[in-house]
Amino acid sequence: MNSLALFWISILMFISSPCVVHPQPGINQPIKLNLPQNASGPEDFDCDPIDKGCYTGVSDGRIFKFFNNGTFSDFATTTPLRTKEKCDGISFTNVQAECGRPLGLYFDRRGEELYIADSFYGLLKVGKNGGLATQLAAGVDGRNFSFTNAVVVDEQYGDAYFVDSGAIFVLLFRTLDLTGLLQGGDISGRLLKYEAATGQVTVLLNGLSGPAGIAMGGDSYGTFLMISEFIGRKVIKYYITGPKANTIKTVLKNLPGFPDNIKKGATKGFWVAVSIPKLLPLQLPLPQTESIAVHFDMNGTILNTRNLTNGFPNTLSVYFESGLHNKAYAGSLPSKYVGLYNAI
Repeated sequence: MNSLALFWISILMFISSPCVVHPQPGINQPIKLNLPQNASGPEDFDCDPIDKGCYTGVSDGRIFKFFNNGTFSDFATTTPLRTKEKCDGISFTNVQAECGRPLGLYFDRRGEELYIADSFYGLLKVGKNGGLATQLAAGVDGRNFSFTNAVVVDEQYGDAYFVDSGAIFVLLFRTLDLTGLLQGGDISGRLLKYEAATGQVTVLLNGLSGPAGIAMGGDSYGTFLMISEFIGRKVIKYYITGPKANTIKTVLKNLPGFPDNIKKGATKGFWVAVSIPKLLPLQLPLPQTESIAVHFDMNGTILNTRNLTNGFPNTLSVYFESGLHNKAYAGSLPSKYVGLYNAI
């Protein structure tokens, strides 16, 4: 039995253990930064290292800027069709195209711009003063994207890399067929590149099984992307430069749950949020899960894990170790708060 299999067995034994853990805010229980105005679904995060503000998008189409003291302010939206009267406070179960749904976020330190992957409106960006975001791309090869989900920017060249999770992901918002989403074996997901100099979008990879998260790193062979495949229950490494350019390696496979966003660690490695359902088939309301943040290096070696089930018992979308004040942030589709933790 390989080391990865032994690791996951140990994780499953741990989360089913009857031992009692005393809640400690910021350690094994989140400090809850409550979202304003009935908002819910903080699905991704990124932070501005200069002014220490962080960003998150929610189900009703707003992007908030917030600080660790729990203050939130409206920062940006992704569509001019959005109105506060129609959209403010709607949940993930009745998301509407007119409101937008910002999912993946990446703050470009070089240009001081926030890049946004919106499930309805594709790839966008907005300046540090916020407001209505500018749409950069809505489709490729004459067809609209199906479900734009996560984005990262190469700050040397300004190019953006993002994923389209595939048409089956629309079921999550339109038919709420969670079992069909997870067990359908869909491979219509894609990795795409937006070239800043030309505005052109190209497809780099086809045949991905629900790509949901993306992060960038580098080693002696070149620059690479870490991509989670939610339906495929794995994480792949794809080189975009160097002698291994355009090659793929699976670094985590046969995960016991479904991996969502991947974020680069504050000092090393990567974190991926994994939700392990307790019961199948999956039905609404969202099922109880074991919510695990997994820290791994560029080769897929597990460095650490963090059990966040106490704060996120119904899926985990993201665990982001920002490095600001030695803190980390977690969120999920149904949660009405940002989980603030001490980084480990």
